[in-house]
Amino acid sequence: MSAPKNPPFRAEHLGSLKRPDNLLAARRDIHEHKATQDSLPAIEDKAIADVVKIQQECGFHALSDGEYRRHMFWGTFFPSLNGFTEIQGPDADIFRAYVPDIAAFLEADHVPGETVICDGKIEHTGKSSYIEQFEYMKSIVPKEQWGNIKLTLAAPNW
Repeated sequence: MSAPKNPPFRAEHLGSLKRPDNLLAARRDIHEHKATQDSLPAIEDKAIADVVKIQQECGFHALSDGEYRRHMFWGTFFPSLNGFTEIQGPDADIFRAYVPDIAAFLEADHVPGETVICDGKIEHTGKSSYIEQFEYMKSIVPKEQWGNIKLTLAAPNW
């Protein structure tokens, strides 16, 4: 008996795929001002193409870009809204330690590199920050697989 090809699937992929070392190194170099942001898209493009090929070779139906264009799973969603500001090196005191994810980070003595804070009325700008990610995925998979492209969106509770 073969695995079902239509929902409900036997398994679902949640979360980012492990980022390749060269992508992590490129992001680190940008953070440390050893490289510029404009060097990143070509590295991301190659990493995404490689991970999509692996998924196709494994026979995965839902194809993910691994969230490789994002530092965090929410990507550019919150900074693209009015009412949010992205801040670098936030003080750990601004976080609510009773939230399980935050508590785990704080217990591990991990300080986030950046976060977004609400500093005004939240409004959508009318432009999705995920369209370009979807369009790139469309450019590297056959048209008959476009319906299998999987992009992670920030859940409403975030």
